[in-house]
Parts: sequence; structure tokens; C-alpha cells
Amino acid sequence: MKPDIPREQACFPIRVVMEMTNLSARQIRYYEEQGLVKPSRNEGNQRMFSIEDIEQFREIKRFIEQGVNIAGIKAIFAAKEQDKRD
Repeated sequence: MKPDIPREQACFPIRVVMEMTNLSARQIRYYEEQGLVKPSRNEGNQRMFSIEDIEQFREIKRFIEQGVNIAGIKAIFAAKEQDKRD
């Protein structure tokens, strides 16, 4: 059995994400509403986050601390996605 968790596998509930990112549940839900993070849902419809999602939240937090607004963060993330496709 491979001991590493795949980075894209959703396996962390919001409570763990709050602890790992120092974000509130409201902030996490807001960033999801804004389309910045797209968590999976389990059978009970609870949000489940991956390591990639947690890293995304940390990046959002850094941008916010630097004074970048949500529209700016969306533009940065869109540019990164475009770069991945090119």
C-alpha cells in the first residue's frame, strides 16, 4: 500500500482545513462561492477538501494579505489555468 495521499484526493473536512489554514468556515465557504476553490462532496453532502485545495486556500490568504482583491485573485488563477493548458 502506498503511504502517500494523492494531492487531488478529497479527504479533509472543513474543520481540518480551518486548522491548517487559519481561515474561518465563513471564509472557506465564501472562497468556494466565488469559485476560487471547488471542493468535493461526500455522500452526506459535506465538503471534502484535498491537499491541493488547502494549498489554494493558503495562496488566497497570501494574496489577500498582500492587498489583492477577489477579482484580482480570480484573474491570477485564470491565468495560471491558461498557462497549464498551453
